[in-house]
Amino acid sequence: MYTMKTCSRSPLALLFIYITIQVVEAQEVKVWPEMTAYIRYDVTLPCQFIPGAKGANITQVQWDLKPPEGERILIIAFSVTHGSIAHDTFLKERVEMAEQSLTIRDVNMKDAGLYTCSIATFPSGSFEGTTNLVVVVQEQLLMLSRMIAAGVFVLIVLTMGAATYFIIRRIRYSWSSDM
Repeated sequence: MYTMKTCSRSPLALLFIYITIQVVEAQEVKVWPEMTAYIRYDVTLPCQFIPGAKGANITQVQWDLKPPEGERILIIAFSVTHGSIAHDTFLKERVEMAEQSLTIRDVNMKDAGLYTCSIATFPSGSFEGTTNLVVVVQEQLLMLSRMIAAGVFVLIVLTMGAATYFIIRRIRYSWSSDM
């Protein structure tokens, strides 16, 4: 009976808490906290808006970069009414947005940093998520290229040695037959 009285005193408060929890849990931007990219390869930083039960319309998506040594830079923005625009940065010619995700082509060391995906919706407001992009030289590729170079060098040396051996042997054979 006591529980019944407590609930009957504040049904609106319980309903408000339930709705608030549902909205907070259901609406978010999903990103990967950290991604690794390899020099000279392409990378896609995923960003996905999860709408609530009623749904929300995305009105704008933008990506910003905060490099380790600098201030936050607006990279690219998309508006439902105006379309997509890549801002004048060192990434301008190498970025594109598909859905809400950002693709960077031909990654280099300057591309490392914190990338923030910001999504403005109506009527729910703004949401954002941040991904730390770590750029590395692909060690296996570097090791493989060194091994190939060493193999080619050894093959050239062996070929030259074998050719020299057969030339010297032929010369000696022709001298011995002349006598």
